[in-house]
Amino acid sequence: MNQRARILRALAALRVQRAILLERLEEIAENLRRLPIGSRARRELLAARASIREALRLNRIAVRNLRRALQ
Repeated sequence: MNQRARILRALAALRVQRAILLERLEEIAENLRRLPIGSRARRELLAARASIREALRLNRIAVRNLRRALQ
């Protein structure tokens, strides 16, 4: 498999990862509406949301770098 094919496969995997992360972010938002402020479960969801947002940020960076490598 050549370098271009590897990059294209990586980009496809990153698109799938992004879709999964966005779906999970929506689920967290729904659950946050149901939990009382200050509860432990809410704090855990907020931490998970922050982690997912960071993963999405890193995903964007990886996609950008891979696209540059294709040029």
